[in-house]
Amino acid sequence: MKEGNFTMLKRILKYAKRYKVLMLIAFLGAILYVSATLYAPKLVGDAIDQYIDSNTFVMEDILWIVLQLLIVVVLGAIFGWLMNALLNRITYSIVKDLRIDAFNKVLRVPVSYLDSHLSGDILTRIISDTDQVSEGLLQGFSQALTGIITIFVTIAMMIWIKWEIALVVIVLTPLSLFVASFISKKSFNTFKSQAQIKGDMGGFLNEMITNQKVVIAYQRQSDNIKKFKTMDQQLYEVGIKAQFNSSLTNPTTRFVNAIVYASVATIGSILIVNSKGVAFGVGGLTAFLTYASQYTKPFNEISGVATELSNSFASLRRVFELIDEKELQDEENINEISIPNGAVQFRDVSFQYTLEKPLIENLNIDIQPGMKVAIVGPTGCGKTTLINLLMRYYELTGGEILIDGKNINDYSRDSLRKKIGLVLQETWLFKGTVYENISYAKEDATLEEVKMAAKKAYADDFIAKLPNGYDTVISDDEGVSIGQKQLLCIARLMLRMPQILILDEATSNIDTRTEVMIQKAFNAMMEGRTSFIIAHRLSTIRNADKILVMKDGTIIEQGTHEELLAKNGFYKQLYESQFE
Repeated sequence: MKEGNFTMLKRILKYAKRYKVLMLIAFLGAILYVSATLYAPKLVGDAIDQYIDSNTFVMEDILWIVLQLLIVVVLGAIFGWLMNALLNRITYSIVKDLRIDAFNKVLRVPVSYLDSHLSGDILTRIISDTDQVSEGLLQGFSQALTGIITIFVTIAMMIWIKWEIALVVIVLTPLSLFVASFISKKSFNTFKSQAQIKGDMGGFLNEMITNQKVVIAYQRQSDNIKKFKTMDQQLYEVGIKAQFNSSLTNPTTRFVNAIVYASVATIGSILIVNSKGVAFGVGGLTAFLTYASQYTKPFNEISGVATELSNSFASLRRVFELIDEKELQDEENINEISIPNGAVQFRDVSFQYTLEKPLIENLNIDIQPGMKVAIVGPTGCGKTTLINLLMRYYELTGGEILIDGKNINDYSRDSLRKKIGLVLQETWLFKGTVYENISYAKEDATLEEVKMAAKKAYADDFIAKLPNGYDTVISDDEGVSIGQKQLLCIARLMLRMPQILILDEATSNIDTRTEVMIQKAFNAMMEGRTSFIIAHRLSTIRNADKILVMKDGTIIEQGTHEELLAKNGFYKQLYESQFE
């Protein structure tokens, strides 16, 4: 169920409660600022009445009024600065908390969510949408706080001067509110569409920039430019419509306010003429007209920020949609896993990515501790899916996976993953030193431990040739080659040395000579440990204790390399096809 603006406003105010002391001080500052600002017209009106009335004119009284006016103006400026400074701090603190919650959610959502959403759209929600929220909140908090106080204080001042005219202003107020509310609701939907298109555009741009080499290789620049132009045109059309709708609010409310101002001037003038300036003078009318303008000003300001508020609510909805995504929660009082042996069983395991298309059904595998198990088969047969299920990246549709006889759902995900080492075909390094990238697998690793892991992964030689050795700053895009990146990822695994190992094409980007050395290191590391090896090059898994041959989510053959060749089945066809 989608949230309305009022519901989202309540949620964002919960974030503001964390800063209630600052909010209270800002509120007091706003009261003093508005009071000082609105007391000035009263002083000006008194001065005018004294100057006009020659019978009561005293220069010392005029000077005293001027001095009071100067004091009020200075105090108003000080309290106004204090209010704005605090509101800025509160706003950006709220947005900071909002952005952190959104980022934390990305790290806790199921892998399936990340697989089904464009990474560029997620980035847009965390960065651009939260920035848009900050712009709307900053204006919204400031205008709402000062506006509400201004309305009540102005009403009080107008009643104090002449309650009959104040009543006219109050009666005409709902007309201005109705116009602003009607147009704001209409503009919100267009800003919602605008935010969605921005998210789609962010995802498309991320894809194009990340995969630029592929785009160029297949000469699809023109097609992608056309697609981007189409999206850009959609954003242009929606943006124009959104701005047009929101821009109607200010002039229409100003028209209503002009009616209020004219009514006050007309009625006030009549009262002055009828009372001959005794009951109600020119100074009083001057002050009252100023208050009438001040009274309508908050409505004008609210209509003026309607564009930002509508845009912010549309962006805020997208941020809350991300924050509200369901997390995979571990059950309470769940056990910590020890994995002293490493026996793994798949019992009647079933899994499907979509309801319409089952991938794995009633799969059974029995792996003894210390076995080296290879998983082979054509692309899309479910090899990597088995690993995803063992790591609990996805939850089973049916059946169970056991480690040392206990269901993996009885362990916390963190404790399970600490005991399983994983090297993927897709390497990943973050911007940081070589030491930081390798020690990512073990937070408290010493430099000596990192160096030892690098030597086991045959990465120490090229690291030593880097400008600053282990202190050299690298990233996923610069500093090292693809093969060197893979060696660093293997070094991570060497550093942790878990009881269960998973190698998903771990040497696919390494030259043949280095691969032979790495294979020796892997063999030494896998000694006494349960190992899963996903391989496309079947020559690398001849020494596996058991080879599982998968096809269409089912294990159709299993055995050693020699046993499978002797069966003269699907494995033999795969093996021989690589050497034809």
